[in-house]
Amino acid sequence: MSWTDPRAEIEALTDRLREIRHDLHRHPELGFEEVRTQALVRAWLMERGYQPRNCAETGLVADLHPHSSGPTIALRADLDCLPMHESTDLPYRSVHQGRAHKCGHDGHTAILLGVADILARHRESVRGNIRLLFQPAEEGVRGGGAKVMVEEGALAGVREIYGLHNWPAYPKGELRVQVGPMLAQVHELTLTIRGKGGHGSQPQLCRDPIVAGAHLVTALQTVVSRGLGYAGGAVVSITQFTAGTTHNVIPDVARMKGTIRSFEPSTTERVMERVREVVSGTAATFAVDIDLQIEVGYPVTMNDANCVDAVTRVGAAVLGRERVSNAGLPLAGGEDFAYFAQAVPAAYFFLGARRGDEDTPVCHHPDFDFDDDLIPTGVAMFLGIVRDRLAALA
Repeated sequence: MSWTDPRAEIEALTDRLREIRHDLHRHPELGFEEVRTQALVRAWLMERGYQPRNCAETGLVADLHPHSSGPTIALRADLDCLPMHESTDLPYRSVHQGRAHKCGHDGHTAILLGVADILARHRESVRGNIRLLFQPAEEGVRGGGAKVMVEEGALAGVREIYGLHNWPAYPKGELRVQVGPMLAQVHELTLTIRGKGGHGSQPQLCRDPIVAGAHLVTALQTVVSRGLGYAGGAVVSITQFTAGTTHNVIPDVARMKGTIRSFEPSTTERVMERVREVVSGTAATFAVDIDLQIEVGYPVTMNDANCVDAVTRVGAAVLGRERVSNAGLPLAGGEDFAYFAQAVPAAYFFLGARRGDEDTPVCHHPDFDFDDDLIPTGVAMFLGIVRDRLAALA
């Protein structure tokens, strides 16, 4: 078998990686609770001669050549599931009510385990170090696991880092990547509207927080459409609105939550300014008090030009040049891979998973399931990036 052409080894390993993926899917764990997953990954790595060390509580870091004088390239997979129900009838569906792998992290982990296996077989032929990062809590628990891994030194000595994600909105067999912003900065909005409640038959004696909130939801839709003009570059969404307890009582309080997604600091500043203006104006119009809290989430995920060039070259070799593009980018989703990309040059890329004209369930949908056909593609991509970058950086 050849380190420069691992296709036969990838094919021989794929069935085992699929079994592992299904096992992970059956036993999902939330962020910073990935104890069983961590144990499975640790055992796989140790059987192949790695010496994994704990990082960010339930994450792991493992070096192929921990004492190498050559360059170190990092590869990352995320471990955690989502706090949501699974609606599939898969034989390996989640055994835990309210927990499910609905973003494909089970597949990402299986891919990196495959990479670890093949790298270990060719350890003596790899001139440089590959650091494998199995990261907990990508889905936002306590600010995400990537930030903790960076703070604990997971990228010490690393020259570059790479990460991938399945994406059912893009056609299967295609790869999407671009230089600069790939994913948005995320802000979380919490709005508390305090008015004056009363009987539903006498609204004239009340200051109705529900009516104020309804107008506020509508007005916030103008923040982008009338605040940024044709350039756009941001998303404002209200995703939760709760108020009242029964049919004939106007409540004192209504509460809303939502999100702001943006890609440039100047755009973010303008959006925040307009949100505050709209909130203030709505409060004055309806004679209510509105408390606005904004929590800053993940930063923009920024891709480095040299790293993107490598992903593009490797993608062209693995999938064909016509299947590599930046169509549909950037996305307004958020990713804590952004913290890795702030620390060292990085590239984050998507592997398409949409099956023909089928309405393939997207990430975070209760019917979603990672497409196992992406496992060998992901392994080949990571191995190709390693060969490309170790040669260039040496």
